[in-house]
Amino acid sequence: MTQVDSTPTASYQLPLPEDSPEAAPDGQPVVGAVLSLSEPMLAANATWFCRLRWLVIAIFLLYGLVGMVDQMTERLLGLHSPGAWPFIAAVVLALGNLSFRFHIKRLWKSGRANHAEVDLWGQIVLDLLVLTAVVHFIGSTQTYIAFTYLFHIALACIFFSRTKSLIVTLLAILLYGACIILEGADLLPAARVFPAAEAPMSTAPGGKMQVVNFVSAVGIWLMVWYVTSRLSMFVRRRDVELAATNRRLRAALAERSRHMLRTTHELKAPFAAIHANAQLLRDGYCGELPDKAMEILRRITARCRRLTAEIQEMLQLANLTSASQAPEWADVNVAEILYWCVGQVGGLAQSGDVSVQTDLKPAPTVGVEDHLKMLFGNLLTNAVAYSNPGGCVKLQCGLDAAGPVVTIADEGIGIAAEKLPHIFEEHYRTNEAVRHNKESSGLGLAIVRQVAEMHNIRLRVDSQVGRGTTFELHFSPRRDMAVPTKVKGE
Repeated sequence: MTQVDSTPTASYQLPLPEDSPEAAPDGQPVVGAVLSLSEPMLAANATWFCRLRWLVIAIFLLYGLVGMVDQMTERLLGLHSPGAWPFIAAVVLALGNLSFRFHIKRLWKSGRANHAEVDLWGQIVLDLLVLTAVVHFIGSTQTYIAFTYLFHIALACIFFSRTKSLIVTLLAILLYGACIILEGADLLPAARVFPAAEAPMSTAPGGKMQVVNFVSAVGIWLMVWYVTSRLSMFVRRRDVELAATNRRLRAALAERSRHMLRTTHELKAPFAAIHANAQLLRDGYCGELPDKAMEILRRITARCRRLTAEIQEMLQLANLTSASQAPEWADVNVAEILYWCVGQVGGLAQSGDVSVQTDLKPAPTVGVEDHLKMLFGNLLTNAVAYSNPGGCVKLQCGLDAAGPVVTIADEGIGIAAEKLPHIFEEHYRTNEAVRHNKESSGLGLAIVRQVAEMHNIRLRVDSQVGRGTTFELHFSPRRDMAVPTKVKGE
């Protein structure tokens, strides 16, 4: 009698792969990737830039509303009333933001994200023009407001190449210098929010101090640009190197997979011939054999049967992972597929003295019938193979609000909690599984993982050592399924 372990039930949820954009698509020049971000990344940054600008617009509006109350502005904040310029700046930025956002949405819908850099340039130029006006009204040389240009300089270093970010820096210097020159020539009327005596940098007003402040600010801007752009360049170069290494690894894995597939195909026929000839000898086609020879022949037959099954599983797994395969998606009934799989494992269940109880209700969905047969066939085979003699495998199928739900529960040897996350790896087998069933190749659950990921099936495993294992599969709603590559009957 099997000793029952008191280990608590362990659970594991098979994670589904998440779509993530490639760092650099195959064939993209490495130099270009180093100089600037990819176009989809630029489009994403342009969208983020628009969202951030709404916060600035809100600050301008709030400042303008507070400034409308002269008494509150002067007494509580110690500032002069700003007048109408905060509202004008907010309106200009809002109109620009709406146009930029509309342009980005059109780019995404049309699939022409390669114009995102033009959009970003437009945003930066508009911001610098508005910022220059804000610097003038707050105090170009009497306050520290000019250092807000650093925000756009830093973003330009992140978004663009070093040359383009330097252009943004020089544009900021040009606008700031023009503002100071026009103010010094009295071409722009003085407009300050701080009283002259309370301005943060009003210790020595005059032309010389304005030159000193301007030169100091420009020097700091150029230093910030140099450091930030250089660090950004190093980070981009490392990202490109990692992306290139990743592409080489993927190419090597694909080549290894192709080589394995060719080798497996070449091995399939010889092993089938060996198996067939061994069966002829065992059945007396060449006369009666001694008992010792028959024992060796039975071992050869068993090993050939195992290797043939392993070759078949390797071919199935290779076909599932091959990008060149075009599966046939169609309307299927999960219950009918399960009935077929139960018939396939009937002989194994009978030889192991294991009963299979079914409660199958119609469960329509969209899928690849052959692949789903692989998935459920492997799960049922494992449930029967790892059950103890006299055990029972319970199979249920039905529908919930989202779609089909399938439960396969056995009363077998179970799986330890620390080993559950590894059972879907190729060729992984626990020591307990090897002792219980020496015929398995360790590829069955890897096939299950591939099919579950392809069909977006949520797969949960609950297991207790000595008590058994339960696989629960939740199909995604049909509207969430990937667009079928090919549908039967088309």
